[in-house]
Amino acid sequence: MNTIIRGKKLAILLLSSCLSASSILAFSSPAQAAELCAKDKVYLVQSGRGLENPYYAFVNKGAEAFAKSVNLKSNWISSEGDSQKQLSQITSIVNEHKNCAVINVDPNESAILPAILDVAKAKGAHVIVQWNRPKGVTPKVYGDTFVAFMSENGYNQGYGSAIALLKAMGGKGSIVALQGILDNVPAQTRYAGLQAALKEYPKVKLLEQQTANWDQNEAQKLTQTFLTKYGKKITGVWTANDSMGLGALAALKAKKRTEVPVVGTDGLTQVLKLIEKGNGKSGFIATSVPGGAVQGAIGLAIGYQAAIGTHNVATAKPEYRAFYLKTNIATKANIKATLALAEDPVPALNFNDIWSVVGDVVPENL
Repeated sequence: MNTIIRGKKLAILLLSSCLSASSILAFSSPAQAAELCAKDKVYLVQSGRGLENPYYAFVNKGAEAFAKSVNLKSNWISSEGDSQKQLSQITSIVNEHKNCAVINVDPNESAILPAILDVAKAKGAHVIVQWNRPKGVTPKVYGDTFVAFMSENGYNQGYGSAIALLKAMGGKGSIVALQGILDNVPAQTRYAGLQAALKEYPKVKLLEQQTANWDQNEAQKLTQTFLTKYGKKITGVWTANDSMGLGALAALKAKKRTEVPVVGTDGLTQVLKLIEKGNGKSGFIATSVPGGAVQGAIGLAIGYQAAIGTHNVATAKPEYRAFYLKTNIATKANIKATLALAEDPVPALNFNDIWSVVGDVVPENL
């Protein structure tokens, strides 16, 4: 994915607004109940990196489906991997729409979330967070502005795809790993899942791991570098998302290494079709299928209900404040059913029971 704010620039951004996670925990009391918003005045916003990423295209598709169900429009804003830009976009929207703003956001970095929450809290807006948050910054601790946190269990995703890879390799050989943005919780937990899987397969060696920042082009270049460095030693490639997996696959094909298996996460339709056409042993063989459309649709639905008063955030159950969706690993064995759902997930969305997607509670200490 695109360039992120680093070092002094982000530090100054956070310091200038007193927005560190520690300051939130020390000084933020639970938000008072915001004034309710009329249904036709709710302003629905989906914030992520960019629609050129197929995963975000699915998120947006789900967001649009929910908005249509309540006769509203879903407004997509692209951060393009720039934390300062994302904060500026959200600040502008919240200042204009105040308590009627519903922001379903995938923070570019975990560190930027406190700033987003404080901006929303000042105007009574409603924030639903996907994937990333600093440790300790939870809906329970922060208060009602932080309506809900929704994520996938990254550990299960990374572990499940890794097990599929290591089995396809016959339990022996050597792999390289392509990580996402290292400050992202999903990148961290997915890699932890890989490490756990490797412990179960001691005959498989991890040659090297580096970040490709969720980006397909970066992943292709990095895999080319790995192939030049390690050559035939590479017998498998683990990647933290499908876009990077596609980049790795392109590099492997260029070197005529089509026998090497690759795995990822995101459940992109392109990847699912590759799994369907493949033999389950080489090329793209597995991916964890997250609910991109579910996250877009249900995230906004939860925020919408909070804004109009049909969902009481203050008295909500823990599993309605911070939860994981169920993990689904797509392989050759289950690809037909998975592909059918992935090609058109909208009919499966249930706006009459938005809590039907809830899996495990996200622990407060994570």
